[in-house]
Amino acid sequence: MRTYRLEYSEKQQWLRMDNGNHPEMTNGFVVIKDNCTDEECQLIECFLYRNETHGPLTENKSHYTTVDVLRAVNELNDFRKHLKEYNFKIQKIK
Repeated sequence: MRTYRLEYSEKQQWLRMDNGNHPEMTNGFVVIKDNCTDEECQLIECFLYRNETHGPLTENKSHYTTVDVLRAVNELNDFRKHLKEYNFKIQKIK
């Protein structure tokens, strides 16, 4: 499975999966997670936008800081760790 560097731009409000084409920490992007798969990125997006009523691309969207995104990633990691302790896992439906 291919992995990417997940980056976030607070100014652009955009999560980007970089495959090595861009130097780290450029154009306002900061590294959120290294070695991130497609599924992990999608899960992070779902978790981050979980309180949005109309999805992440509407005018009702909250303004997320880099700290908000990092906090969401940490909360998700903790949640997944607890699921694993009970033999649960999150799996994408194919």
